[in-house]
Parts: sequence; structure tokens; C-alpha cells
Amino acid sequence: MRCAAHVPPSSTRVLRTALLMVLIGLLAETLMPVVASAQAPVRHQASGRAAPSDTVSFTITDVMIPGAGGTMLHGRLYRPTPVEKARPTIFSMTPYTADDAHEYGTYFARRGYSYLNVDVRGRGASEGTFRPMVQDGADGAAVVNWIARQPWSDGRVAMRGGSYRGMVQWQTLAENPGPLRTVVPTASAYPGWDFPNPNGIFLSYATRWLAFVQGQASQGSLFGDTEYWNRKYREMHREGTPFATLDEITGLSLRSAQIFERWVDHPHLDDYWQAPSPDSADYHRLDQPILTITGHFDGDQPGALRYYRKHMKHGSGPGTRQHYLLIGPWSHGGTRHPARELKGLTFADTAAIDVNRLHRRWFDWVLRDGAKPTILKDRVVYYVMGTGQWRTAPSLAAVADTTRKLYLRSPGKNPEEPFDAGQLAPSRPEAQDVDQYVYDPRDTADVATLESMEDDYTAPGAAFLDGPKLIYHSSPVKESFEMSGQMHLDAWIELDVPDTDLAAWVYEIRPTGRTIYLGQTALRARHRNGVTTSSLVEPGTIERYRFDRFYWTSRQIKEGSRIRLVIAPLNDPERQKNYNSGRAPMQETIQDARTATVKFHLGPNHPSKLVLPVRSDPKP
Repeated sequence: MRCAAHVPPSSTRVLRTALLMVLIGLLAETLMPVVASAQAPVRHQASGRAAPSDTVSFTITDVMIPGAGGTMLHGRLYRPTPVEKARPTIFSMTPYTADDAHEYGTYFARRGYSYLNVDVRGRGASEGTFRPMVQDGADGAAVVNWIARQPWSDGRVAMRGGSYRGMVQWQTLAENPGPLRTVVPTASAYPGWDFPNPNGIFLSYATRWLAFVQGQASQGSLFGDTEYWNRKYREMHREGTPFATLDEITGLSLRSAQIFERWVDHPHLDDYWQAPSPDSADYHRLDQPILTITGHFDGDQPGALRYYRKHMKHGSGPGTRQHYLLIGPWSHGGTRHPARELKGLTFADTAAIDVNRLHRRWFDWVLRDGAKPTILKDRVVYYVMGTGQWRTAPSLAAVADTTRKLYLRSPGKNPEEPFDAGQLAPSRPEAQDVDQYVYDPRDTADVATLESMEDDYTAPGAAFLDGPKLIYHSSPVKESFEMSGQMHLDAWIELDVPDTDLAAWVYEIRPTGRTIYLGQTALRARHRNGVTTSSLVEPGTIERYRFDRFYWTSRQIKEGSRIRLVIAPLNDPERQKNYNSGRAPMQETIQDARTATVKFHLGPNHPSKLVLPVRSDPKP
């Protein structure tokens, strides 16, 4: 998760979505008296009038809390004065030391809420051993119950926080602590689904994150040395060493290396990763109001939406009717601090909402009988890029009411060239055809182009990557339309190797030639039937591959624009490399490499197609 958090990127690359704040070192005392108080005016942004709580002072106290099994956890408690008054409490749990929520603790304490930020087990001043992502739910429930017993608590507890802290909320909900009245999980990581191994393909960034959280103090300087980490990833990529040795290459501490080795033993979404998250019975039991927040470019969007969809599938009516979803044009860090600009894209002022104020109004609504936040006009609220509008729907499934199918074909074309590309046509091709590329995994990545793609969502993009690729263009769009939802690519593929990694990118190409990134996904052939299973390919067999892990997005596609699809091998130092041998990719080396011929079958019997989700209703 990034941004004082950990998780993967919104494209194949990982590291530059947001810059982490440097966290404070190990706390000097494990139990302290009142150490600070504050009093400051708070102003309404719109009117400039003093808010009713503008004279509330607060105290800050470090406390020790019994977690699951009696392990003592350290927390930092912010309480409005008078401290004896019983109030609702907002709680977050972090692996980045308790100081990381000071902004939020002071914000909510000034507005009459107690706020508690707790170090997860084994981090900061908490006792125990840190086992990331798989043990926090029981501790979260123990803290919720402890809060409710305190004289300064009115018995009602809420949770908030982003990234890892969002994940902790879902794991805590699975423990069903009675005093937990509402949660606001933001950009929530889902173990094994979007971090550390999205689509069953590990992120090199996993070692960087483990370095950040090794030991009990923060390792902000090491984590922030991007040049060091990139050099190590490229060293592994260039020399063809096993991904399983990346902990040695990057120099992880013994404890972090042990965690990495455990992760290596679980390369895709198995029981190890799934056990900490809620199961179907947990979702059915939920009846608290929930506000899920994510972004079009949030690296943990897959996790946030997986929790949401599972709740919609398994939850009861009273629970699902109180679950709201907000999706903005934001990166991972932008879900906490929205902005009007992101990597070459610009948005209307309406995109840069005050997230802290939204949280406060949500808590006021649930805990204080206040008015519901005005932005939540329906259960799903999302921002349409290119229009500056927020739109609503009763459910995520109800956003898009139709699709546009674009069939791949390349009659007389050379789809490896962007200016002689194949076609994306609205009708199924009448004649059978085959496009192919040949990929040697000993080839190193076009790092310069990959970096430009990561840094700028309006860069020329994957069509100009060095190396094998296939490119397809649609005809110009006759009328602007809203594309909202998750794209998917159905491709009929034949391999001559037992495994390989494939990637697909989609762009809008404006009449001016401007390129706008719409989405990207990757697929490992052995996981073509789902990331919970693994089966090697029978060479020479034509099979349907469904690329269905594009990010949920919303943009108005302008009249005269073309849709561009690029398909290429996944070859990036920031992702685990597949050498196509069929061996476990964690242990493969360059000596195992096999050149792959990847054939895409097109035609009436094998209609490979790109499917765009479309909302036809023009009303907000």
C-alpha cells in the first residue's frame, strides 16, 4: 500500500502512485500521561463562520490495550475535553506506527469525537510478532470491545482508514464485535487478490513494502530510496535470477525475509490469503452502515470492490441497503487527499472533495442523527471523467445498462505497427484469421516507455513499446458516450508453451492524436480459469482467455475518438517474470526460458472481442 500505505499500482508499475509520508520512530514510552493539549478554531469552508466545535480542546494520551490473547497493543488516544464525558470513538489500526494518524486524531477530536490509532501487533510500541495481513481482525475486535468498556466511551465505536487500515476494518467486521456501529474502509487491500500478487503475479514492490515495515520503527528513508529499489528490481530482471531470491537481492532483514519466504510459498489466492477475510456467513451477518471509498486509479481498487461485491452477493437486505460506494478520479493516495490533476489528466473542481468532512458527516449521520452526506444521493456514486459530473446508481451492477462489443480483425493489416493496426469492429468477422507475436523472455523490458506510461496517463503508451505486440483500432466514435464499469477482453489464444504472461491496455485516441489511458490488465496463462486455480496449458490447444481484471472506470468517450487495444507480453522489472517453462515462476531462471509463439484466433468460430460497459441514460 502506498501513501503511508502499501499496495499495488493502477497500471503494471508499482512505485510512483503516491509519495509516502516519513513516519516517526519507536515511541519512547509505552504508557504515558497526558502529553499534549490543543485548542484551535475550525472554520466552515463555504461561509467562513466558526463551526460549533471550534473551541473544543483535546488531550493526547498514549495507552496500552489488551489485544487478542492478552498481547498488549499500543495506541494513541485523542479525547475532547472534558475528557470525562462519554462520546463515540473513531478507531483505526496501522502498521505504520500510531503517529501516522495525528492529522485525523486532531481533526475528529476538535469535532467532539474521541479518536484512537493503534499499532498493529509487533509494530510501533505494540507487543507480539508482526504477521502482515493475516492476524489483525481478532486484535481489531479486542480493541473495539476495550473501547466500549472505557468510561470516556458511550459504547459506540466506528472505524476508518485507508489501504492496510481499510483491510483491517473488514477483518475486524468478520469478528463481529458488537459495539462496532459503522466503518469507512478506503482503498482497502485484499490479501492475495490485489497485494502482494494481483492476478497471481507477484509485485517486486512487495519487498520494498516489507522493508518499510520491518522491525518496530519506521524505515522511511530506506523505503523512500526509489533509485535503490528500481536498481535492484532491474538487476533481477536483467540477470534472470529467481523471483524467490528478491529478498536476498534487496537485502531484507531476517524477519522480513521470513515473511517474504512464506509469501513465496503461496503464489496465488489460496487458503492462506483468503482465511483472514470475511466469508459468506460474515457478510450475511453484517448490518452496520458502511461507506466504501476507492478511485479509478487506486491500486487497491480491486480489493475495495471485491469486499463490496462479496457483501452485495452474500449480505442480507438490511446490511446491503446501508452499504454506500464512492468512486472518484483518484489514485491510491488521492482517496485520502483528492486533487484536480493526476498524471496529465485534469478534472473539475467537483472532483477534489473534502474527504475528512465527508467522513465527519458520515459519522454524524450514523452516530449523532445528523443529515446524510449530500453527495450520497444513491448507494453508488461515481465521477465521470470528461464531464466533471458525479452520477449515481442503486448498485454497481446497475451503472452500465448495455455494452459495446468490438471484435478483433486484421484483414491485410500488420497489427504490430500502430499506423497499420488491426481493427476493432462492431460485427463478428466472417472469415477466420490468426494474429500472432513471438516472445523471448530473455529480452529485457523497455523501461523508458514503461516509465513514461506510469508517469503520464496521456503518454503515447503501450503501442510504442519496443518488442512484440498486437495493436487494434476502432473506427471513429460517431457520438460521445459514457463508458462506466469494467471492460473485459475475451480472446481465443493458442500457445506453444505451457505458460506465459500476457498484458492488455486500452486507450481513447482523440481526433487531435491525444492519447488517454483507459485501463490495463494482466493474465498468467496458468490462471486462465481463475486465480484460485493453477493449470498448465496444453500446447497447440485453442482456449478462451478472459481478461476481466481491468479497473472499474468512468469516462465520456468523445465524438470522433477511436478506441485502441494493445496486447503484449508482460515484461516489466516491477512484476515477477514468467520464463514460459511451466515450472513454478517463483523459482524459474533465465536458463529455463522458452520462446513463446502466442496466436490470437479471430473469426466466426473464435470471436475474440473487447467489451466496453456503457451507460446510455444521460440523466445524472
